[in-house]
Amino acid sequence: MKKIFLLLFFALTVGSLQLFSQATVPSGNKVSESTATPKNNIIIKGSVIDSLTSETIAFATLRIVEADKPEKIVKLLSTDERGNFQIALNNTGKFLLHIQYVGKSAPATPFEIKPSDKLIDLGQINVKDNLTLEETVVTAVRPLVAVDLDKITYRTQDDPDSKTSNVLDMMRKVPMVTLDAEEKIQLKGSSNFKIYLDGKPSDLISNNPTQILKSMPASTIKSIEVITDPGAKYDAEGVAGIINIMTDKQSMNGYTVNVSAGAATMGAYNAGVNTSVKFGKLGVTASYNYYRYKNPTFDYESFRESYTSDTYKYLTQNGTNAYEGTSQNGYLQLSYEIDTFNLISASINRFGNDNNGKSDLMVDMQNSTYQDIYKYHQQYLRNPKWVGTGFNVDYQKSFRKKDELLTMSYRYNLTSEDMMSETAIDSILNRSRSLQKLDNNADNKEHTAQIDYTTPLAKIHTIEGGVKYIFRLNESNGDQNYYDYHNLEWKHFVTPTDRFKYRYDILAAYLGYSLRLKDYGFKAGLRGEETLIKAEFPLDNDMNFDTDYFTLVPSTAITYKINPLNSLRLGYNMRIQRPGIWYLNPYINNTDPKYITQGNPNLDVEKANNVSLNYSMFSQKVNINANLSYNFTNNSIQRVTTMERDISYTTYENIGKQNQTSLDVYVNWNPSVKLRFYLNGSIGYTDIRSNNETNISNHGFNEQAFLNVQYTFPYDFMLTAMGAIRSPQINLQGETSGMFMTNFGLSKSFLKKKLNISLMAINPFSKYITLETKQWMPDFQAFNKNDFPIRNFRIRVSYQFGEMKKQIQKVRRGISNDDIKAKEEQNQGGTGNIGGGQ
Repeated sequence: MKKIFLLLFFALTVGSLQLFSQATVPSGNKVSESTATPKNNIIIKGSVIDSLTSETIAFATLRIVEADKPEKIVKLLSTDERGNFQIALNNTGKFLLHIQYVGKSAPATPFEIKPSDKLIDLGQINVKDNLTLEETVVTAVRPLVAVDLDKITYRTQDDPDSKTSNVLDMMRKVPMVTLDAEEKIQLKGSSNFKIYLDGKPSDLISNNPTQILKSMPASTIKSIEVITDPGAKYDAEGVAGIINIMTDKQSMNGYTVNVSAGAATMGAYNAGVNTSVKFGKLGVTASYNYYRYKNPTFDYESFRESYTSDTYKYLTQNGTNAYEGTSQNGYLQLSYEIDTFNLISASINRFGNDNNGKSDLMVDMQNSTYQDIYKYHQQYLRNPKWVGTGFNVDYQKSFRKKDELLTMSYRYNLTSEDMMSETAIDSILNRSRSLQKLDNNADNKEHTAQIDYTTPLAKIHTIEGGVKYIFRLNESNGDQNYYDYHNLEWKHFVTPTDRFKYRYDILAAYLGYSLRLKDYGFKAGLRGEETLIKAEFPLDNDMNFDTDYFTLVPSTAITYKINPLNSLRLGYNMRIQRPGIWYLNPYINNTDPKYITQGNPNLDVEKANNVSLNYSMFSQKVNINANLSYNFTNNSIQRVTTMERDISYTTYENIGKQNQTSLDVYVNWNPSVKLRFYLNGSIGYTDIRSNNETNISNHGFNEQAFLNVQYTFPYDFMLTAMGAIRSPQINLQGETSGMFMTNFGLSKSFLKKKLNISLMAINPFSKYITLETKQWMPDFQAFNKNDFPIRNFRIRVSYQFGEMKKQIQKVRRGISNDDIKAKEEQNQGGTGNIGGGQ
């Protein structure tokens, strides 16, 4: 089955690339041969506008025919992502312009071309809702992907699966985004990226994306943006780019309410409600989602061999892991349109995750002749909790000049992670009995103020600039308690790293320029950031230190529109990443006494340079996006494990010199209105080595692909089949295994598509998926394996009621802090480190 899947992957990629040259003209339509040899440069331009909302209509299909021969097509084209169109014709005479768009209609627009004409501006062409949509035949499918100067947008709302899936499911379809066997998100094959929610970063989502995004219904999402070439207005951080999740908060006159619920055979269930209400100039959007997840007990085994000790030679751990928990998120936004030029909005959001994990292991240490040195039974419980609260206020001032904006914003964010654990050891051979409790609370408090201004010049130029100040305080407080079996009492143990404060003061300014000239686009910017750092250890002031540094970050992008459906983009940007509290925290985590982890407060900022070439082609039947990129970093933050006697110590260091080349391909093919194929895949080569005396290195190829097929049967039944494959992924000290999985879904809409019911089978052909991790160093090698239960069946029901009629404005810019390296996701069964728990 894997070989068949790979053949389909390559066949669909090659076949779609061959189709693109023919995709501009649908089969069955004969284009007039008179357009083959241009004689005049007569430009026809205009824009398509929704008459109800005054919004532009992107990627509407346009057909130009001769007025007296309407069956004779002169030209086919589509509007761009801004709803504009422009085409050169060499004909004279009378013509009609027809517009096709799902759910919209408009009368034909007549125009005449005379020999003396050079430019004909049709202005704004209004379309309105097609009230007889059920009686019409849909002849065009809106492209799900749009490309701009610095980003790619996946229109989640236009994907039928969004009504029956969660946001994590939709991530698999986004160009350049992939998920591995543990559902960890990667952007262009890298975990170094930031996740935004409505243009503003969410530290909690970045630190625990799998569970948070699972709890969010995709029906509440408008689009998912991949910002591969972040411009000067974005913070300098986010090496691989930014994933921006735009929620559906188009408040209008009236109200809408969407309620949903779901359940799965593994014991998970969810429920949520989302609503938008409009009262005059006041718009209110609110949502709440609850998700309960459970992973049944699964097998775990690990092996470690020491090359430096014959006494403590082989360490094995065998047993079981299990975890479960709850995730909740809520959102409230108020927007008030003071007048035509002034708008203010405020929002508050809160996320929470409460996880419970447990492990039951047999631990055995043997010497070089396989004799037992010690042996014991180990049980431990973990209860990590993540809580995040964000508050934003934005004021927007617009002017009579179109697209001129002044925005002032304030943001407060509080993120807290509380890690509680309990470890009990019962001796079997040569090991004393022990019991310990650890508790560490890590907080991140952040205040941000920002001013942005943008103005167009002479229609084709745009200048933007702004200033920003961030005050960020990271704190860690740890407690270690051990039970004294001799005196039958608990004892508190104190170390200098139990208390830790880390303060950032960041002052930034940027200036950007963009140019749009016919088929060309150009964007460039320069950002400067001054960073002041102060670290304090209240229990040992001798460990205190402070430092500061200034960074200039350039970025540029050039686009060329080959024709209305094909475009190229070349981009360069430099990005930095500051280590977050999870990397800096010096608290010693010895939940598993043989595998100890600790952060490094002396970490430096890492810098990465990225060059990318992007090709995009969008037509009614075939959409292709291919991105070739090269990224190099000389001081990347890497997880490093060393051995001392029979204990491994894991921390983070700036020792990675990494070069990565990757090709990401997205294909969407619609052979008919009822059938759709998706392909999202990548192939890359990584070379990574240490820049210190250890001389560690690793290199290799990595490939991954996601294939999805959708077919709509009569009576609105939709069948979806998905397959995903991933090759082994490398890191500085080892690699993780590849995987293969399949999903199948069936959905049906009722009551004029207000009620949606879906059934999904997740990996029905295999009960478990095996994840193996290998690690090696000059003084040891290690291996671990988890057999995760994956076969699952789930049902989801959603219902929407209410009616909206008029849209309210929203602030178009706000604060975006993407300057912190996100926490590495750990295996959630208590086996975060290779061969041991964290």
